[in-house]
Amino acid sequence: MRNIFLSYSTKDSDAATKIVEGLKAAGHKVWFAPNKILGGENYAENIEEGIEQCELFVLLASKHSIGNKLLKVAASEEVSNEIQLAKKHGLKQIPLKLDDSIVSGAAGGNNYHFIRKQWIDVVVSLESGDFAPIVEQIIATADNIETKSLDMQYIEKAEIDLIIGDFEQSVRALGEYSFLDKYVPRVEFIRLISNLLRKGIKNLNISEADEFTSEFQRLRNTHMASSAAYMLAILKLYCYQPKGFKNDIEDFATLKNSVKSCKPINVKYRFVADKLLPADSQFAVEWLI
Repeated sequence: MRNIFLSYSTKDSDAATKIVEGLKAAGHKVWFAPNKILGGENYAENIEEGIEQCELFVLLASKHSIGNKLLKVAASEEVSNEIQLAKKHGLKQIPLKLDDSIVSGAAGGNNYHFIRKQWIDVVVSLESGDFAPIVEQIIATADNIETKSLDMQYIEKAEIDLIIGDFEQSVRALGEYSFLDKYVPRVEFIRLISNLLRKGIKNLNISEADEFTSEFQRLRNTHMASSAAYMLAILKLYCYQPKGFKNDIEDFATLKNSVKSCKPINVKYRFVADKLLPADSQFAVEWLI
């Protein structure tokens, strides 16, 4: 059973209703606007909530939804927004071909978006009323799609910049995008470690060290707890103690034990963080044992 979001133009409502019935008959859950949005409710908020709840984005591709360059028909603004939200949230996307628009050329950015996607022709099924083959094809196609959200694509690009030492570009890339809440702790960690590497741990004054400490302490209450604790231990041993700065950071053993039940620090973050350490340091080894 899949959770499916159906995107369509209201001008294709009859076809949409039939396809919804076919998907539900096969045991799938379908987020369908007429059934989910009541009068007076916020359309945009409801749509994004619906997309967040689903794993598969099925689009009824027609001149009404994605537009048609040859016929000079503009795409539906609502459908275009839904496509971008699905991309942002990393949903697998499958277009259902209602006419030749997806072949001859969708309008605007939709043409580029769908040019490589595998579409499914549903015209015959709409005429016959037999949707079982189409549903099977939708699920089979979805099983062969690998996708990443836009958030993860931006994060991974920033991580690559971080690893190769382009710290300014790493921070700049993260500042150009608005991330979903679940990614924010990871984004903040990348930004912090990029700025710390750019400044250099030996060059921090007490005010700067305290600011980094405060931010890493806050991240200990998130899924980045292990990474944050690792950085706090580095700050304590290689910034505060050598410079004689007063601090409230726990000792190495306490920090290490505090995240024993958490997911270990990501290898690439440890690799980058270890650039802050002296060449002969055993810090990383002692943290892992």
